[in-house]
Amino acid sequence: MKRPLNRNLRIRLNEDEDKALVDLVLTWGERTRSGVVRKMIREAIGQGPDLSKDNLDSFREGVRQLAAVGRNINQIARAINSGHADNCHWDSGLLVAVTQQIRSLENEVAAIVMRCRNRWTHHG
Repeated sequence: MKRPLNRNLRIRLNEDEDKALVDLVLTWGERTRSGVVRKMIREAIGQGPDLSKDNLDSFREGVRQLAAVGRNINQIARAINSGHADNCHWDSGLLVAVTQQIRSLENEVAAIVMRCRNRWTHHG
């Protein structure tokens, strides 16, 4: 259940700081400046990373692909365990390809998390 936002913060910014905050709103796909500030706070206290829209889309696609690989592996295991794969030849190249795909997805997820963690130091 989402917790209500019942605390207010008033912050004074100069024109450049305000423009930078508005740019962050647009860059990260947030709806409001307060959304960006909450995101900064959550990540600063270790409740992040809070994924931006682009990172969230990439993350969802990675999860979708990983789920598909998992379903395929489950079907293969079911066929082997039920004796329906006796005539199937083991293809070590396929295992290597699947392993590479899983590592690629793992690397993409790690890159998304690192982009979120480092976004405060690489804004420009």
